[in-house]
Amino acid sequence: MMKLLRSVIFAWPEKNPILLLSLAAVLGILIADHWSWKPSWLLILITLLTWLPFARRPSLARAFPAVLISLALLHAYRMEATFDHPLRLHLLSLPARPHEATLQGTLLPWVEGSELDAATALCEVTHMRWGAGGPFLPMRARIKVQLPPGWKLDKPGRYEIQGRLSVPQPAMNPGQFDPVNYGLRSGWIAILRTRSLSFVEPEGLGLRFHLLNAAEKSRQWITTQLTRGLENEGEHAAVILAMALGASDAAGEDIEDAFRDSGTLHVFAVSGLHVVMLGQIVFWSFRGFGTRRVIFAVIVIVFVYAFITGWRPSAARAAFMSSILLMGPLISRHPRLLNSLGASALLLLIYDSHQLFTPGFQLSFGVLLAIALAATWLQARAASWYRLDPFLPTALVSFPQRVWSGTRREASSLLCVSVAAWAGSLPLMIGHFQTITPVAVVANILLVPASGLCLILSCSSLMMAALQQTWAVIGINQLNAYLAKGMVFLAGTFADLPMANHTLDLRFQGPPAPAEMRVFHLSSGGGASYIRGGEKRWLLDTGSLRAWRSVLRPFLRHEGINHLDGLILSHADIAHVGATSWVVKAQHVPHIHTSHLEPWAYDPPFASLKKLSSEYRPNSTVWRRHQIEDVLSLAPNPPLPITAQVLYPGTQDRYEKADDRGLVLMLHIGPWKVLYLNDAGFITEKTLLSRRTPLQCDILIRHQHRADYSGLPELIHAAAPQVVISSNNTFPMEERLPERLRHYCEHHQIPLLDLEVTGSIGMEFQTDAVQITSFQGGASWRLKPASAEGTTPN
Repeated sequence: MMKLLRSVIFAWPEKNPILLLSLAAVLGILIADHWSWKPSWLLILITLLTWLPFARRPSLARAFPAVLISLALLHAYRMEATFDHPLRLHLLSLPARPHEATLQGTLLPWVEGSELDAATALCEVTHMRWGAGGPFLPMRARIKVQLPPGWKLDKPGRYEIQGRLSVPQPAMNPGQFDPVNYGLRSGWIAILRTRSLSFVEPEGLGLRFHLLNAAEKSRQWITTQLTRGLENEGEHAAVILAMALGASDAAGEDIEDAFRDSGTLHVFAVSGLHVVMLGQIVFWSFRGFGTRRVIFAVIVIVFVYAFITGWRPSAARAAFMSSILLMGPLISRHPRLLNSLGASALLLLIYDSHQLFTPGFQLSFGVLLAIALAATWLQARAASWYRLDPFLPTALVSFPQRVWSGTRREASSLLCVSVAAWAGSLPLMIGHFQTITPVAVVANILLVPASGLCLILSCSSLMMAALQQTWAVIGINQLNAYLAKGMVFLAGTFADLPMANHTLDLRFQGPPAPAEMRVFHLSSGGGASYIRGGEKRWLLDTGSLRAWRSVLRPFLRHEGINHLDGLILSHADIAHVGATSWVVKAQHVPHIHTSHLEPWAYDPPFASLKKLSSEYRPNSTVWRRHQIEDVLSLAPNPPLPITAQVLYPGTQDRYEKADDRGLVLMLHIGPWKVLYLNDAGFITEKTLLSRRTPLQCDILIRHQHRADYSGLPELIHAAAPQVVISSNNTFPMEERLPERLRHYCEHHQIPLLDLEVTGSIGMEFQTDAVQITSFQGGASWRLKPASAEGTTPN
């Protein structure tokens, strides 16, 4: 047995040498990235020396270290051109604000996903200077440029761009998408917000510029044809475009969520699956023209399709791999799936080694590797289910028996591939998204064939459009729209099943604090906080829908939270409560709490809380309304029970502006008090003071009133907090943190935590101390009871 096992282990590398070399490339890239190797003449010399034994006597054992060192050197050069670029390091050493700069270089259209972003361009810089005057200095860099409003990039060449240069803002909340790492892995190091732009001179052929524009024109033509006759089917037309071109934004985030939560997002957006399906459609449609001609046509078409749809890692991988597999018969070689997969990975990593760190690359190759290794084995184990009786003569097999056997064989094949794909994606889905989707095994059995049929209909529509058969195009598109509608229904049905998807807590930390709270950093004047006591979890406001998708939902996924015990909604401001309906559905929220003034009688029907009242009746078991002196029990169990006491509004506090009637709460977390002011302005603050409301607290949390004087020194004096946490939005101007508040806190030595600087603020409550930590920089403060020594910075 051991001898057989040893022979299999040693035979595997000989059968799949290119896959082994791709693993060497992966290992080399990981080593260079982890230890931050710097390119040097010594490293170049070592690389050349590792190739000498291979040149003298080629073998797999000699190629492995040579490929490893070569890819490590290549990745080190790319790291130096991005993460360690001198311009980026210089910007990081300057104060955290945009700086005036002028760039000279080539502008290229900016491709976002599968579409061109007309408001953005990529500048391949050759020269730059600081400020508007002075000499230009040589500089090689790639910078993202935000173009002036209405300006169109319509010709290639060298441009001079003046504007404000900065590095991207980092993630400001746990679990949030990291734009800095994404930009660097994509090859650009900074952002320039353009003030003025001028054309300097034409440069070369501008081949890449013209190719990108040709791809955009092709997308526009395909979009026009696939949506012809679907003017009243906007949602379903968008689904067709998402599956054919990867334009998922047009379909809306609700539909995308349904496919994501059912584990079938790969059929909703362009992936390797679509490239392979397209290749099969072309091959079977034109197989009568001769095998060699059709193979060449398929290779060209899959590469063009991958380029038109944005050259995604999965599509690029599928284009390379299908081409390698198809070229095997042309050179009288039998291609191996694992070898072809390895060759595709090796070519893509040589082209761009940063792709190794993207979830798309990892999922694409991980899933296909699992299918290649496990699907055939599973199908062999399931063969007894669909095979006919081996002792039954073929002549005696009836037609229904043949059909039933074939149907079971295809179903078995789909199930085995689906199980293998799910198993291959499982560790990566857990690692990247902390999510498992068991329902995906079944959902893919139905939705993968449906997506293939959708692609067939799309290709048929385009062929009819090329033949100018408009009546046929409209008919096929109508049929495709019905199919898209059915796919959306199936995805939503699977996503809504119990335990269809589940979030895991992978933080692997020690025992949690008895209670904790987090104030989120939200842009554009929004506000939201999370509070936990024991096993009870609440949100204080939800933020806007955009904030929910980009900040709160990633945070809840990061924390492994699948269920919230309730929502407290402060006031009818879309930036505070705009995502309520989505949060209630996604987190199975049983209770909603607002002030007794919401929904405001004079708000329009489309206002956030007015719309919510059409789904849930106020003053019901789900929606409860509160006024002064009401106390909400958020987490009743010791050692730190949590209650929320309503300080405002009262029955007389009826004001037109939502900010002036927002809830003000005193959170009692064991012995600690947290004053939660929300967007309180002059009216609210003066009312609290005139009523002699007890305001003394340990922590004061505030957001900025949109159009009123706020942050009154007398209110801060009455509250006497040990720490103040405040939002500070640079736009609009009215929502900036007041300077008088800064001066007051500085004069009285009260730490003022500006969310725009610190990022979100986390608080861990113990019976004898509170640990406060900023997300940005990790600065921390330790609060002791007010009667003790007060605030201690760590």
